[in-house]
Amino acid sequence: MKNISIIGSGSFGCALAYLFSKKNNVKIWSFKEEEANYINNEHKCIYLSDLKLDEKIKCYLKYEDALSDSDIIVLVTPSFAFRKTCEDIKKYVKNQDIILATKGMDNGELLSSIIEENFDKKPSIISGPSHAEQIIMDIKTYVNFYGNKELINILENDNFKLIYNEDSIGMQVGASLKNIISLGCGILEGLDYDTNTISYFITEGLNEIKKISNKLGGKEETIYGLSGLGDLLTTCLSLDSRNKRAGILLAKGKTIEEIKKQVGMTIEGLDALSNAYILINKYNLDCKIIKNIYDIIYNNKDIKSII
Repeated sequence: MKNISIIGSGSFGCALAYLFSKKNNVKIWSFKEEEANYINNEHKCIYLSDLKLDEKIKCYLKYEDALSDSDIIVLVTPSFAFRKTCEDIKKYVKNQDIILATKGMDNGELLSSIIEENFDKKPSIISGPSHAEQIIMDIKTYVNFYGNKELINILENDNFKLIYNEDSIGMQVGASLKNIISLGCGILEGLDYDTNTISYFITEGLNEIKKISNKLGGKEETIYGLSGLGDLLTTCLSLDSRNKRAGILLAKGKTIEEIKKQVGMTIEGLDALSNAYILINKYNLDCKIIKNIYDIIYNNKDIKSII
């Protein structure tokens, strides 16, 4: 039994706390007092009404309290706050294993690089099709894992399996950019396009993810695996995906601010778009689907004319 500190109290952070507490001691850090109080008093996550957390799980507002006596640190804060989070916890990190569970990038940089810059160590990585809403229902879930193989037995259980993958780059690119394609799928669905069109869109979207991954040094087979195609299908086909829901609302005429308020959680696809756009321009890549979604979101281009 290990002491695991989860940095981030959103839906995925709480779902991982639920998973890992089956075999370990778990603490959570939260940025918001309201979320911490809800976890400590109600033993639930604000974003997951069906989740009942182990009463031994405690949530803290101070990093020092959340990280004390930890063997393993799991980082699952939103990508836009990731760099600052690493800088803020640096003085509390010693010999703990670090696991990257956030799906995203920062200014075109892989999040694993930010961990290496701050802690002088390579992180382990969890990435794959894993909606929090299904994890907490103990629906069988299979994801990729990179890094310290000794952690696999500590973290997995009968309903949550970690499949080892040695390609940390491809895993991160697939996990981040699939949210962009999910936004686009939501737009199409919101405009009443059906599976003929959406299947084409997913296929071409996967090709664009592959182009970017290849440029960064990722392996092609990873993009066709769990943390690529697997994660892409999950987020494009399920209404558990906040990115897909955001796309549907966008097609219905909602503004980005209205969508953020209605979805109520971080929409990682919006930040992923900015990162992908940086990389597309840097490497002069032909990724017209991603560019068009960027124009819809950030340049206020007419959705129907672009489609």
